[in-house]
Amino acid sequence: MSVADNAGFNIKIQRYILWGGMALFAIKCLAFVLTNSVGILSDALESTVNIITGFITLKSLSYAAQPRDHDHPYGHGKVELITASIEGILISVAGVLIIIEAIKRLGQPPTVTSLDTGILLMMTTAIVNFAMGKYSVMAGRKRNSIALITGGQHLISDMYTTLALAGGLVIYHLTGMQWIDSLLAVIFGGVIIYTGYSVLKTTINGLMDEADEGALDLLVSHIRDGRDDSWVNIHKLTYLKFGHVSHVDLHLTLPWFYNIIQAETQVKTLKALIRGTLPENDVDISIQTEPCLADMCSNCNLQCPHRAHPHQMDRVWSREAMTGNNIYSMQKKVLRDA
Repeated sequence: MSVADNAGFNIKIQRYILWGGMALFAIKCLAFVLTNSVGILSDALESTVNIITGFITLKSLSYAAQPRDHDHPYGHGKVELITASIEGILISVAGVLIIIEAIKRLGQPPTVTSLDTGILLMMTTAIVNFAMGKYSVMAGRKRNSIALITGGQHLISDMYTTLALAGGLVIYHLTGMQWIDSLLAVIFGGVIIYTGYSVLKTTINGLMDEADEGALDLLVSHIRDGRDDSWVNIHKLTYLKFGHVSHVDLHLTLPWFYNIIQAETQVKTLKALIRGTLPENDVDISIQTEPCLADMCSNCNLQCPHRAHPHQMDRVWSREAMTGNNIYSMQKKVLRDA
């Protein structure tokens, strides 16, 4: 699937989720009108956040789908992280408002009516929320969209709170203890605030370009397995993701006697290996080639006529080794300082 097709599919999924969220909000409002339950009101208020963030996410996906330009050489994908951050803030605000309303009603619990109908309606919204959320998360992971993933996780968490709310209403219906309704709303408000915090934490880490250790481990593993003997060393490996665009930067050490054509051949081979490893459709790769040094010979297995030292053992290409600085240059500096 091309970048444009992938972006278009993400937008279509989000549009369906937005329509579904509006329909569920209407059902929850109907349930509140019928029951006068503050617990159901809390769930309905949380659904307003779904609608607002769903609309923002839809716009962000449309913007992120724009191709790279002069001002945005890595594309517009980080807008998904920004909108997901807004979603996290709005989720937390909704949780606070729910708790405030629940505390107000805790001292004077209102009369709750038509609980049978209210519980049935809430169970219906829970099932639909789970289906939409699960599909959104699966599609987001398959197409590497943080907006679809966070939106889907939010819908799934909404399903859990709705189910718990329905269970609490059943207890209320059986016992007649009116304060249970407000207590449930306070608990669910806390859960919603935690959900908002989790979304914010994830998106802020993304905006701060936190290293994706899982992706790096996968990349290192494939490079190590497909390693050519002429790849003497790799260091300063970095991996950054900008929506559907990712960027890989590394330093590749090649035999010092290779000419430009030989070096370019190895660079193309390594780039093809990297593109075949990463899930993004658009991968920008920058490889800086460097000549080998005499102190690398003991870790080099290449059949080389210019060997300065016999081969002793291959250097272990771990994530730490490949993402760190050139250990050979550092060793040389230590010897000079000594």
